Amino acid sequence: MAGRKPERTWVLVVVILLALGLAASVVALDPLRAPVEGVIRVAAMLGYVTVFLSVLSSNYMRELTRLFGRPFVKVHHVASLTAVTALLVHAFTVAGRAGTVRVFVPLLSSVDGFLSQGGRPALLLLAAAVSVAFLRKRVGKRWKTYHWFTYLAFLLGTIHALMIGGNFQHLGVRIVSGAMAAAVVLVFVLKRQRRGEALRRRRRASS
Repeated sequence: MAGRKPERTWVLVVVILLALGLAASVVALDPLRAPVEGVIRVAAMLGYVTVFLSVLSSNYMRELTRLFGRPFVKVHHVASLTAVTALLVHAFTVAGRAGTVRVFVPLLSSVDGFLSQGGRPALLLLAAAVSVAFLRKRVGKRWKTYHWFTYLAFLLGTIHALMIGGNFQHLGVRIVSGAMAAAVVLVFVLKRQRRGEALRRRRRASS
């Protein structure tokens, strides 16, 4: 199409590589007892960062469309799929090391246990949100409600990481993750406000 901005896929690749580099750098703060621990930690950090990027990107749809020259939803889905893939690698590696699939089951015996193992329900929520997004034509407008699971998943993942994550015991990492969680909450509030304003405008227009 004439005048269409060329797709800047390389920018997206660079962002993902930077996220991977950031994850590896944080993991490098502590010595690893075994290579499998490196896989677990890098996958967890990459998943955590890309979930954040996925959530944050939803507040800048027009800007990202102009930047990449392609529909926002494609960029958003790349970030979401990268996050789910990384977190699945993290979870399956943990399961393999532990020799049990119970690591996928939320711990409901206590509030402390549920929160410290919050990565379990977070993974389920994230997988559900991504699945519904791909099926949004069948689900209808309700898919947006299910998509809010991503925000809750990130917050549960943050609590899980702060409570038992090895790399998250560093003060700098804890401060950054706290700021990221605050940004996710802010994005949620802003999007809810915009949706409410749009709904009120439609009601006034139809009255």
